[in-house]
Amino acid sequence: MTTMPVASPGLLPTPQTVSQQLISGITTDQAQQATLEEEISSGITINQPSNNPALTAQYLTLNAGLTRAGQYVSNATDGEGWLQEGTSTLNQAMSVLQNVEQAVISVSGQSLAGQKGAITGISAQVSAGLQELTDLSNTTYDGQYIFSGTSSQPPYDAAGNYVGTADVPSRTVAPSTTVNVAIPGSAAFGTGSTGLLGTSGILSQIVTALHGSNPTTAVAPLLGNLQAAMSTTAAAAATLGANYQNMQTFTAQATATQQALQTEIGTMVDVNLPQATTQLTAAQESYQAALWAVSQISQDSLVNFLS
Repeated sequence: MTTMPVASPGLLPTPQTVSQQLISGITTDQAQQATLEEEISSGITINQPSNNPALTAQYLTLNAGLTRAGQYVSNATDGEGWLQEGTSTLNQAMSVLQNVEQAVISVSGQSLAGQKGAITGISAQVSAGLQELTDLSNTTYDGQYIFSGTSSQPPYDAAGNYVGTADVPSRTVAPSTTVNVAIPGSAAFGTGSTGLLGTSGILSQIVTALHGSNPTTAVAPLLGNLQAAMSTTAAAAATLGANYQNMQTFTAQATATQQALQTEIGTMVDVNLPQATTQLTAAQESYQAALWAVSQISQDSLVNFLS
């Protein structure tokens, strides 16, 4: 605000001195008004680094941390989506496999010689299970195959061979911390003749055995292979489920960090609106008073002095 210094004893201020002092005060008031108006408009106290260099440096550090935390939240949330989809898919696959297993058990435990209708029904059930598993193995999330590793192509060929990559997508969810959000299809459905899918897989082998001369004898050894493959699928589901739970924890941690930083930054730079409004009013009043004072100076005296 504009202030008038007290003149030294024996000295009287000249019109030029008074004018310069008033103009300087007006300039200060204008600058203060502009700063306060900018703060009120933006809602923050740091609109120019020069306003407070030390606070600006601290703000930039915290803001960088906030940006990282926001990225971790985004990564973890996306990872949750991947893992939830993968876990749900493998749980569905296990349900399909359990139905197939029961069908195979029913074959291996009795003679089906001459029971063509029963064989046809069980074969159809296993074939339907194979189709369901094939569809599940091709599940996508956000346009990407979740069981192809980092490949953009379907995970299996027609024979049931895994053609994806061994590497899988992961998400960085904390400093130096990543979590895999998928597993290779080979770790979930197997591959080739020991896998579940395609024309060379275990389910196709079961269908072929059912149509042989002695279905019971032919199917019996395949039951063990099926159960071994089911154990692989169950283990894969457990892995994704554990990663999903971990990802939920990382999401919560990153979100808490993000909120804490937002609060700290807000406390640091958010404008105290009532206080800023009061200061702006005072600056405006000082500015108007200075303008009035300038208007009262004798223009003739000032011109004579300056000439």
